[in-house]
Amino acid sequence: MQITKIHTTGKDYLFCGCNAEEGAALAERLLDRKMGIGADGLVTVAEEADGVKTLRLFLPDGSEECASADALIAAAKYFYDAENKKRVSHLRLCGIDYTVRLSVLAGRVLCAWLEMPKIKPRPMEQLKYYHGIRGEVLRACLKHPRVSLYSLCGEHAVFLLESAAAVKTLAISDVCTRLSEVLFYGEKIDLHFVGVSGENSLVMRSWRSGKKELVSSGFGASLAAYAAYEGDLVESERVIVKSLGGSYCVELDGQDAALCAKCETVFYGEAI
Repeated sequence: MQITKIHTTGKDYLFCGCNAEEGAALAERLLDRKMGIGADGLVTVAEEADGVKTLRLFLPDGSEECASADALIAAAKYFYDAENKKRVSHLRLCGIDYTVRLSVLAGRVLCAWLEMPKIKPRPMEQLKYYHGIRGEVLRACLKHPRVSLYSLCGEHAVFLLESAAAVKTLAISDVCTRLSEVLFYGEKIDLHFVGVSGENSLVMRSWRSGKKELVSSGFGASLAAYAAYEGDLVESERVIVKSLGGSYCVELDGQDAALCAKCETVFYGEAI
């Protein structure tokens, strides 16, 4: 079985031609970093009748992930290399269609662009987090908190902090545990903490609902740029967002966003 491993923004994904029904069992075996090849996810591919390539993304524990901008970016490169430099323009993950495009130089993929579904702000709902016990906990965790809620292939909260230093020194595990217990009790929502690090440049740290800090989040980066632009923290609709795993470039057009990240193949071989 041919295996390709592609790296993007601190994450790596395996691609193979295996049957999607075998994906969960293969993921547990191949994604283990001690006993297998090791990666953050296994992507299986099926061709739909309408020509759109349908993906399924399996995690190391065998569960299935329904939203990953980074996996879609890696998939765009995988298809370009695997299909003799043929560019794929549409991908489907969990029933949602995405448009992708590549930046190529001398036949080599430099980066991939992913066009996001429309960003859906939830402005009225965020007001409830500023009052009562929720508001007290929010202000106890963060200085001058500014929170915005969005739906984008899942639910997200973006916190605009006073500086990049505040983001970097944030005790994210303690803060997110407390916020999850009181502020977002019972809600499955990813948290993103954002600060300005330069002209039209942001730094971001992300926390996955109920789990841990993420090295990167493509959806979070898109929302960070949108929230910062709406909050007049950046002047341009083209914003650089730096995460622990690497940087994204986000281009905004109203509630539409396109996300760009570098991607490269780091392994190609066979698995027995």
